[in-house]
Amino acid sequence: MFRKVKALLILTRPPNGILMFIAVLAGVTLSNKQTITPMQIILSFITAYGLNGSIMGFNDYFDRDIDRVNAPWRPIPSGAVSCFEATFFSAILGSMGIISATLTSTSCMVVAVIAYLLALIYNMILKKMGLIGNMAVSGIVVAPFIYGAILSDGYVSTRLIFFVIPVYLSVLGREIIKGISDVKGDALRGIRSIARIRGKRFAGILGGALYVAAVSVSPFPYLLNLVSWPYIVIVSLADIGFIYSAISIIKNPSRAEALKVKKMTLLWMLIALIAFITGSIT
Repeated sequence: MFRKVKALLILTRPPNGILMFIAVLAGVTLSNKQTITPMQIILSFITAYGLNGSIMGFNDYFDRDIDRVNAPWRPIPSGAVSCFEATFFSAILGSMGIISATLTSTSCMVVAVIAYLLALIYNMILKKMGLIGNMAVSGIVVAPFIYGAILSDGYVSTRLIFFVIPVYLSVLGREIIKGISDVKGDALRGIRSIARIRGKRFAGILGGALYVAAVSVSPFPYLLNLVSWPYIVIVSLADIGFIYSAISIIKNPSRAEALKVKKMTLLWMLIALIAFITGSIT
């Protein structure tokens, strides 16, 4: 029994669920009112963890044949969890997430349903569609921030828009660059990534250009008096990192460089998030 529970827990990818919850709280911080009640915190955790766990479970179900080769230790290919158990458990988690979002507010329910459906469609169809799939992933990533802001304000503020745009662009760039490192695996899975269809150099240029586009948006929150001065100081560090990564992948669109840039980008994103939060609360 314990092994079954442990396997189901692994299926949900706990770190991802916790990160999604943190993103919701960050969205609250980026809102204008910056208010959240203890009950809303509990409901938000159930929504974030439930929907993430559901999507991760369905993802493992759809990728079960690939995981038998690439990740045989995962719950489904290892036999720790059956396909029925995985999908049933995922459906329960998804239902819990949507119900808790509905109890929070109608607006939160709408955001949760859209993000959840987009993630399901990505797992079933969009994953193999290259750029469209990359765009879907970017939308899924920004969803918890939007959820948190709407939970607090009831609407999407100008400050949040200027946060979401660079995040969306940088995640899209990262997904395209990630395709450079996954060309062989994507070929086996039939994924039409930019790197496979247009070549690694084109993917590097496009990914780098999206990083630069994200950087070009970063001064506007400060120029429009949406955040305080610490924001521009901290975000400048992220901007330098993004520009460095863009130049690196454009000059050398190799698998090794793509892997390095993909990892570094997470650090630049974290610094940018810290910049926005600091600029919003000071």
